[in-house]
Amino acid sequence: MSSRLDREKAKGNLKVILDRLHNNTDFSLLKDYKKLFKKEIFLFRRSDVAAWLFMYYDQKETPGGYRKVPAQEDKSAGADVDTVLPEDESKRLFFSIGKNRRLYPRELIAFISSKTSASKEDIGIIRILDNYSFVQVRDTKADEIIEALNGIRFRGRTLAVNYAKSREQLAMNSEQTADSGGE
Repeated sequence: MSSRLDREKAKGNLKVILDRLHNNTDFSLLKDYKKLFKKEIFLFRRSDVAAWLFMYYDQKETPGGYRKVPAQEDKSAGADVDTVLPEDESKRLFFSIGKNRRLYPRELIAFISSKTSASKEDIGIIRILDNYSFVQVRDTKADEIIEALNGIRFRGRTLAVNYAKSREQLAMNSEQTADSGGE
């Protein structure tokens, strides 16, 4: 292993690790590894072991290869860019759950698919923000998804699922509220 640290490569590899953690991890298997890690590694040494594993991963050739992700393909914001549905065949839905409940795109796809007849191909871009999410869905499935998921309990909270408002609609609503508030 080289004793030199390439910070850009290391940051890129860390992004790859986090992306794989969020999007491609079998969490039941990870839980078994975490139990073993906690049992075998003394509390104050765990961060050293984790840093060593990261260093080892970073110094070796990265599986899948680190590459700079162009801005339009950036998945860090929670977007699942595997399927982009045409605008004229899709609707955007608002979900009242986000990163604060540790929600990831694959889990949202699985949740929607388990409660409706929608498949992964009916779900397009997913944008998960801190407190809420936006999901592009095929317009033929939008009403079914809203009806099935609005008001259902998920991750300890009651979901609100409805059509997402565009920024223009939100701006018009705030202008109307401001105009009516002054009278």
